[in-house]
Parts: sequence; structure tokens; C-alpha cells
Amino acid sequence: MKTLIIRTDRLGDFYQTIPYINCLTRIYGKKNVDIVVKKHIYSHIKKKKYLYNSLYSFEKNGIFNKVSLILKLRKNNYKQIIIFDGKDRSIILSKFLNVDKIFHTYPQKKINFLTKIFFSKKYTTILDNQTIPLKYLYKSILDKIGVKIIKRDYKILLHQNIKKISILKNENIKNKKYILIHLDEKWFSDFYIKKYTNLSLKKNDFFLFIKKIVKKHYANLIITTGTIELPFITEISDKYFNINKKGYYYLKIGKYKIILLKKISIEILEIITMNAKSVITCHGPLSLISGSFNVNLIDIIEKTQKKWYERHTSHIMKYNKLYRIKFGKLAKQIMLKVKQ
Repeated sequence: MKTLIIRTDRLGDFYQTIPYINCLTRIYGKKNVDIVVKKHIYSHIKKKKYLYNSLYSFEKNGIFNKVSLILKLRKNNYKQIIIFDGKDRSIILSKFLNVDKIFHTYPQKKINFLTKIFFSKKYTTILDNQTIPLKYLYKSILDKIGVKIIKRDYKILLHQNIKKISILKNENIKNKKYILIHLDEKWFSDFYIKKYTNLSLKKNDFFLFIKKIVKKHYANLIITTGTIELPFITEISDKYFNINKKGYYYLKIGKYKIILLKKISIEILEIITMNAKSVITCHGPLSLISGSFNVNLIDIIEKTQKKWYERHTSHIMKYNKLYRIKFGKLAKQIMLKVKQ
């Protein structure tokens, strides 16, 4: 059945949707499944042609762009549309496509007289109370369609060997033999959400912590960063690390290495994550990649938002939840959760 899937938000949200895309391509065939994504993740998802037949970019601004997208989509004669983001913009887009079956989530708190008029009989609405785990919410859509998700659908990306990363060539970095710390802006409340608990991360404490991980677990350690240039990362790289000819920072601990990779591409970050033995991160897209590849995940979250996080992580098997606290105490908790 020719199907259009609409998911017009962030990369992590798209990762969350891939199992259900996989289910539909398995049943209908990849040639019958097209996807609309938000413009800012389009270039990245475009490289993953194993997920879809055709990919379209949704741009929030510009009436010309929206009309152009509608005209392109109308040519495909879709039999059904599935909207996973529950957003008004996606539902409005669907109303211009002359499709008889439209399945979508929608926030329960937004349902009122006007929205009831807004939806016609061809819309099958799955109400979302914002607390239902997403795996049940999206499964409800599949139930309405009459298809069943299976275990292999949860593999959200094609596996790629760590050897594919040229910068790590000859570094003796092997699949499932290293630990990953993703040190991005979420570790620092001032650069993320100011009301979240401040980890009070200090350079010397972090340095002692990463050395201890390597010595205790007899494993190489890779540290990756986000796209924001953080003073903390600049300071630790200048103070504790050496830089090699390939342009990355490293530190030798006996026969093992700590490797610091700054601002790498999301493609490389995906490969490093899927092949790690353990991943330590403040919750984000890497959490979902770790879950997909059965990596031991240490997910650092804000306690006041635990129900929101549980909504996004209830499907992950090797999941270790730690709350944001002062790093001195948090480091001890992380050490207990890292896979031996």
C-alpha cells in the first residue's frame, strides 16, 4: 500500500519513529513508503536510503515551499498517511493530499470543538495524554492499520563497523571493546536548560574520573562532543591531552588510550555509539541508538522530568537511569553502571 509517513521534528524524534517505519517497509515494501521530515535533518536522513523510497523536506517558512511540497506529494497517489508527530502543521499538510485514510496522534489537551470540526471521518485520531510510553502510542497506530511490529524492526540503523572511521585507523579500537562518553552542552545547565540540576563539573574531577574508568575496565575510552564550542572541553583538551597528526586529542593510560573527538559528524557519532561497550550520555539521540544496538546505556536525566524520559526510553533493554546530581557523587554512580 502506497504510504506517506510524516515526522516533522528533531533527529531524536525521528530515531524514535524508525522501528515503525521499518515495520511498514517490511510489510508494504520499501518502494511503497515515502517520508516527510523537517528541513534541518533532511540532509542526514537522505543518506539512509535503506529506510524509504522517497524523502521530502518540510520547511516551516515560505508559502511557496509548502505549495511546492503539496504538489509533489499529490502526484504519488498515496492510499494512506501516517503522522507520528501529532503536529497541526502535519495534519494541515495531509488535508491537501486527497488521501482517504489518515492515522495520527494528537495531544489530548488540544482536542476541543474546533479540532473536532477540523478532523473529518477519514482521520483516525490516537489521543496522546503526554504520559503514554511512545512504544504503546505508536503501536496503537499500527493496530488501527492492522500491522504488527516485530523485534528486528527496532534496529533503527544499519550496522557499520568501527573500522569504517578512518581517523581511528591503527588505534586498536574494536567493536564492543571501548567505552563512550558523549560530553555535550547537556552536561552544563548554563548551556542547556538553566533550571535543570547543575552537575558542577570540574576539570580535575573529570580528568580523574576518566582515568579511573580506563584503569578499572581495561578499555579504551572515546569522548565525543556536541556542536557547541564549550569552554570546559577547550580547557581539558589543552591541559590534559596531546594532539596528533590526524587532528584529534589523545591521552595514553598504560596500554590504553583516551581519545577526544570534537564536533564530529553525526554519521561518525552513530558508528561510534552503535559499537560501544557502554555509553554514558545526558539523554538524547545517542540514547536511542544505544538502545537499538543493545549497548549498555548510562542515561543521565533530570529527576523532575523522569516521566517524560520514561516515555521515550521504555523500550530500551540495557537501560541505566541516573539523576542529575553534583558530579562528585554522580561519577561514583556511573562507575557502578559501566559494563565490565
